[in-house]
Amino acid sequence: MNKAAADSQTFRFGGHQSFALRTAWLPKAALAIQEGDDVFSDPLRGVVRLGLGKNMVEALRVWVEAYGVATRNNGKWELTGLGKALFGAGGYDRFLEDEQTLWLLHWNIATLRENPFFAWELLINRWSERFFTTTEIMIAFAREAERAGRPLSNVSARQHFDVWLHTYLRGRNGRGEEGIDSPLSSLGLVVRAGDRETAQGRREPVFAFDLDAKPTISDTLFAYCLHDWWGKAFEFEETVPLSSIAFGHGAPGRVFRMPEDEVLARVMRLAAGRGARIELIESFNQYMVRRPARPTETQLLRDLFRQQPAVELIDA
Repeated sequence: MNKAAADSQTFRFGGHQSFALRTAWLPKAALAIQEGDDVFSDPLRGVVRLGLGKNMVEALRVWVEAYGVATRNNGKWELTGLGKALFGAGGYDRFLEDEQTLWLLHWNIATLRENPFFAWELLINRWSERFFTTTEIMIAFAREAERAGRPLSNVSARQHFDVWLHTYLRGRNGRGEEGIDSPLSSLGLVVRAGDRETAQGRREPVFAFDLDAKPTISDTLFAYCLHDWWGKAFEFEETVPLSSIAFGHGAPGRVFRMPEDEVLARVMRLAAGRGARIELIESFNQYMVRRPARPTETQLLRDLFRQQPAVELIDA
């Protein structure tokens, strides 16, 4: 999706029932779906099987789709190819223990095309500053609601931002499920960065993105995301500027908040690697990246999990 398309898109501010994802939720839901147990069409069944409150089950129904783990086809829930590879029998990361999986989940929700959430669109794909405050985000939310011609209460806007923030920020307060951090908070993508005085003379927290290199993201995962973005944003283009990969809407460099030199280094390694799917070209004092052929999702997933038996679960 390019910027113009994003500006004409309609985004969601709710549906998550004010609950961010919890670590155990996706594995629980994936196991139930794999066993043919419809825990989402029948809320009571979901409460019993998943051991969650009704509102949490409704939130989880939203998250399994948003994170790319499961989808509903012809009235039946089923795991996606990625969901099978991660959580199926012999899956690669059935209990969300690998940081690569968490980065991949972050990628999926940040680049969601069907019914995307505005907090991810704004903060991941549009926000160019390192720092931000709640006040600034609430103003941006109000502008988006006005642009879309839809009502948005201050309470709903704040809940939506809180869900996004609690997805990435460590240190939630509370008991039981309310006190459990989101698994994506371990990525350290968002941190507390002090306080700032508002126009009304109050102090409010300042938050910041981690803009340092991301060594925990493998080159294989970066390649998967690069091709995924390329297919969505430049489906019929064989060549794209390196700058688009680093800074473009929904691009790996922007979504992962990677320094430009790290993006270049990764592309260089991928272009020089055995069986490379891309080429790096220096043209008119800028780098261009060429992709002679578009790999399929199955090929990309097999690359990503090539040393794992889970690849056998992905349909060709």
